[in-house]
Amino acid sequence: MKRNSIITACMILFCATATAQTSTQRLYIKGGSNARDNFMKEVFKYPSFEPGIVEYKNGQRYKSNMNYNKLLGTVQFIDEEGDTLSIANEESVKIINIGTDVFIYAPNCLLALKNTGKTSLYKNEMVRIADKLKTGGYGIPNSTGTIQSYDIIDTRVNFNKIEINESLLVSKVSTYYLENEKGELFEASKKNVLDMYPKQEQAIRSFIKSNNLDFSKEEHLLELTDFLSKL
Repeated sequence: MKRNSIITACMILFCATATAQTSTQRLYIKGGSNARDNFMKEVFKYPSFEPGIVEYKNGQRYKSNMNYNKLLGTVQFIDEEGDTLSIANEESVKIINIGTDVFIYAPNCLLALKNTGKTSLYKNEMVRIADKLKTGGYGIPNSTGTIQSYDIIDTRVNFNKIEINESLLVSKVSTYYLENEKGELFEASKKNVLDMYPKQEQAIRSFIKSNNLDFSKEEHLLELTDFLSKL
């Protein structure tokens, strides 16, 4: 995989917030000689590109080393020339297997977390550079004053633009989706669950209340998936 140099990152601050079905984490990555490697650890799901298979709706299959890119929100692969490319014609993809993980496009790229046969839980993970920060007095990062949202098409960007005393504020967002036995996919919120299962509303409300269910927590949604599959 071709790479540009150079930024080294040390995580110096971490905080987390969560709302509804979306879980958001924010962290600072400090500019320096190794920053790029640590930033890329946040971008890619796996430490290295792993053997994967793309299965298309027309029955064709494609094998390559693959990884999920959280910055782009898609699966990438390494071609015969060693270049890193994104999956094209996403609407024609049935599933993608990377190790034991399964991804689908619906239309966003979603990782399957649980499939009971009746109910499935999926997650979409995204990473965005929210801000650049200059290191001020006493080594404390100060915001440049402009929050930036980057839609980077290629991960092989010119990281030399990141100065040695400049940090990045990175936002990591996870959005969860549920799929019922009819194949209907919806964001995993309380309102949506109740709307999709109107005949079981009372039982669902009771389950949510008795378990103090938080729709931003993955472990809670896994429990909810099991419960819905038994209705």
